[in-house]
Amino acid sequence: MGILSPRKVKSVRTSFLLFAAVVMLATSATAQTNIDIITFIKDTTVAGIFIQDPDAPVSFRLPPGWNLINGIRWGDHEITLRFVETPSGIIVSLYYQLPLQPPFPEDADAALRLAMQAKVLQRQWEGITDYRVRPDSIRTRQVGDQPALSFIAEFASGDQTRVEYMLRVLGKRVKAHFFVMGIPTTEDINAFYERFEPIAASLRIP
Repeated sequence: MGILSPRKVKSVRTSFLLFAAVVMLATSATAQTNIDIITFIKDTTVAGIFIQDPDAPVSFRLPPGWNLINGIRWGDHEITLRFVETPSGIIVSLYYQLPLQPPFPEDADAALRLAMQAKVLQRQWEGITDYRVRPDSIRTRQVGDQPALSFIAEFASGDQTRVEYMLRVLGKRVKAHFFVMGIPTTEDINAFYERFEPIAASLRIP
């Protein structure tokens, strides 16, 4: 067997990491425990609802018109919270894991893009075989002081084309992502993004 070139080694390593990420995503949803969401609601004012995990330094604010509806603890110190935009009925989820597994990478941008590729493979593994990311939708940004990446993916659902919006944020101790799946393409995704942006910008993780 010949010696692999550095480029080939990197390609093999990336493929392995993607495969491992998909396997982990597909198998980590083991025991689930429902969350008492009242313990997450720290303050309610005219500015909205302030959400704070009682056991972790993770917080964000829901503007008026949004409400926290449920949440679960599962997997390896993982939490998923769900909240709804009352007028439209659109449900958004926030997933996060503390402590971050694995440790914070040297190249955060590469790690975020690798996670995006892993999400595509996961959705395809789940049976959404035509799931694909819109290349022009990929955006790098910061949320608080943390590196982040957002994208829009589309897929067929019956006789409709639907989209998933995802925003991933990478902290030193926590990884988190917002996602909303199944929005019909007839919905103005840009208008939704403008309504959702204050929530994304309010997220604070260590």
